[in-house]
Formats: sequence, C-alpha cells, structure tokens
Amino acid sequence: MRNEIFDDCNPDEGEVMESAITRAVVHVIANMHHNFREDLTIDDIAQAAGFSRFHLTREFTHLIGVSPRRFLRAIRFEEAKRLLSDSRLNIAEISHTVGYSSVGTFSSCFKSCTGITPSAYRLLRSAAPLAAGEDPHRDVGAPTAPTPLHGHVQAPTGDQSGVVFVGLFPAPFPQGHPVRCTVLPRPGAFVLDNVPTGKWYVLARSVTRTGEGRQVRHTPTVGGFGPITASADQAPEPVVLRLYRVNLATLRLCSAAHQGLHLAPAGS
Repeated sequence: MRNEIFDDCNPDEGEVMESAITRAVVHVIANMHHNFREDLTIDDIAQAAGFSRFHLTREFTHLIGVSPRRFLRAIRFEEAKRLLSDSRLNIAEISHTVGYSSVGTFSSCFKSCTGITPSAYRLLRSAAPLAAGEDPHRDVGAPTAPTPLHGHVQAPTGDQSGVVFVGLFPAPFPQGHPVRCTVLPRPGAFVLDNVPTGKWYVLARSVTRTGEGRQVRHTPTVGGFGPITASADQAPEPVVLRLYRVNLATLRLCSAAHQGLHLAPAGS
C-alpha cells in the first residue's frame, strides 16, 4: 500500500508565530520570482533580505528543505521548460532569458535537475514526430520510467499557500540533492519528468499565509508521499500531497535528520 508521509507533530498543534525568519524567506521567494531572469546571485538575494549569505542559506534550507540556490534554479527551469515547449527560441536564447550567461552551464544544470538535456526535452514536447532512429533519452545515463510522475499539492483548508517546492528524494526527508524537482507558484498540479527507476519519496514544502490585516502570519507547511516505485515497465501512479502546518523548531529538526518523520497509511 502506498504511504503518505506525515510530520511527527500533530497538524492541529499550535500556530507558528510570525518571525523575522519566515518573513525573510517569503521576501526572498518573492524576489526570486520577480527577478529570476536577471543575473541574480545568492549574495544579492541575501543582501536584499538583510541576511548574510551563510545565514540566509542556513535558515532558508531549514524552512524549505533545499538551498536558495537550488530553489532559484528550479524556478528558472520551470520557465525554461515552458519556453522549450511553447516558443521558437533557441537554447541559447532560452538560457539567457532565464538568467544564465553560459549555455553550457544552463544545459548541464537543466539535465541535472530534469534528467534530460534541453534539446531532448524539446523533442519530447514537440508535436512533430521524432526523426527516424532519434532517441530523446540518448543523453540520459540511467533508465527512466516510461512516463513522468504526476501529482497534486493540496493546501491546508482556508489557507493561502504561496510558492511550493516539490522534490523527489531517496529517503522520507529532504536530505541531500533532490533527484527531480519543480517549483509551483501555488498548490496545484505538478509533473516531475523522467523519474529514474527505483523507490522514491515525493516531498513538498511551502510557506502558507493565514489571517488578515495585522493578524497575517506566514507558517511553514510540509507534505510528503511514498515510497513510490518507478520501473522500466511500470510508471509511477499519480500522488496527492497534503500540506500541513508545522512548528518551526520541529521543521528544523526534520531538515537535519529523519527522526521526526514517520509513515502513516494514506488517507488517514
């Protein structure tokens, strides 16, 4: 049976108090979304948020589960995938449009995040038939599932969730680099392309807006699902990730180790 991942804390236990950390992360994420097309660096982002680079990276990673650099990269690649699918821009133009000055760096990072080169991704999304004998997966080292992983992120009832990071990890906690990742502007449908064969956990994190006026709070939310299995002859089934509010101290603990996570049957 598939399992849904829940945080160790009860989702109904206490509201996380408004803090400089969560306000700063919300500001950083907004900055990334508005300026990702520019030559934006983590130093620039940290300075705008009033943090040192080290402090921002540490607090952002604790809260979101991945570094600000990887989060920014995922935002850029979502736009790159849209342009590869819907525009006639060449790879160099797309690279420049999403904030990369080097086409080689863009292509290498794109493949690292999606498992496929930009050119191969465009071929897969093209309505035109592939040239005879051409394999869009020719540059992919590991075998992949026949279809992407589809899923849907659900926000806590009545909350206004903002940007959501979704990552595919080998364990039920966001440690190390995600195998595949994407960033959503808000909870909703997502796709992780070219999922490698094996067993994986899908994890999501966001910062949710609750309340009105002076009572507005930005609360960390997390969700997860797994393990899921992808094989050469079995595509992973669609998953649903339900976001839950968590205590910031518990979230930090779960970012450092998996001791704060346990599995519960899906739908419980």
